[in-house]
Amino acid sequence: MCATKSQENSKYHFLVHFWPSKDGFHKRMELFLDVLQTKGHVEKIRTFKSFLKCLSTGCFHKKGTDVFFYTSLMAPVLILLRLVGSRITVYYMVRGDEVTYVKQARRYFRAFVAFVFQKLMNFLNCHFIFASEDLRVLFDQRLGGVRRAYVLPNTIGRTLPPIRQFDGRVALVGDFGSVKNIEWAIESLSKGIFEVHLFGNKSMPDKWKRSWLHAHGVVTDLTAHLRSSCSLVVFPDTSSGFPNVLVEALEADCCVVVHRNFPFRYLPISDDWRFNLSASNGRLPRAQSQLEQVLSKLLCEQRDFKSDNLELVKLIESDWEKRVWDIFDPK
Repeated sequence: MCATKSQENSKYHFLVHFWPSKDGFHKRMELFLDVLQTKGHVEKIRTFKSFLKCLSTGCFHKKGTDVFFYTSLMAPVLILLRLVGSRITVYYMVRGDEVTYVKQARRYFRAFVAFVFQKLMNFLNCHFIFASEDLRVLFDQRLGGVRRAYVLPNTIGRTLPPIRQFDGRVALVGDFGSVKNIEWAIESLSKGIFEVHLFGNKSMPDKWKRSWLHAHGVVTDLTAHLRSSCSLVVFPDTSSGFPNVLVEALEADCCVVVHRNFPFRYLPISDDWRFNLSASNGRLPRAQSQLEQVLSKLLCEQRDFKSDNLELVKLIESDWEKRVWDIFDPK
């Protein structure tokens, strides 16, 4: 894993990640590594044994070396690097809120470990790279101030296609029993006013089967399915930083609606395209939920998503590679 003679003057980037990653995460990670490889040499370290080999050969003492972690569970590795005297720059790529994610699964000890390790990484001068401003603010409050913080949102560096007007066909993306909050969304759409398509579910509990809800399960090309099945995607998510699905929805010519709380509080989207993430109206079957009210208004007014959300469109279309180098290789 050490440099060859032709690589001795290259900047070194090491990705340290000991666990398999999810598809959406893996896709964005590979894009990130492709950018890094344009100005340096990248090594993926997938096992602790590989990490120890690099450590023993002195790779982590080379000038200009960067190391990237994608989970707080790598904090012990950072401690080991500091103990052996390595002064390399270490980045923690924060794509979502680990604490909220594991709490949703009722893994409370794991949530405590994540909090302690995040505090430790901040103390050891790790650079936190957040996928959204919401995440940056959350961590700043939770950790009592992040020493070195940057925001690197998921952008595409090209013009978005024309966004279709909402025609009453809605999509949800995520599995049951997760931070995607699918159960809340289904309950909030319970009057059956809209045709709803669900993607990404690994099961379909009888409790949530509805005549107006069409479950597609896990699909290989989400963008194509969104384009053919719906015109609007609802985001009731409670944990992600800057969902890849949000970008995929816009690339599928779909408009999106998000709630007003974390992780979308600081997303630059018009209030016309937001809903309240409150209790559903299960006790009031004759009344529309607040989500249904927002969607009904959008359907009636036939609002133009791009015109309403010029700041968001500009952000999504911005050059992601330039954003990467503004952080990692500022001029």
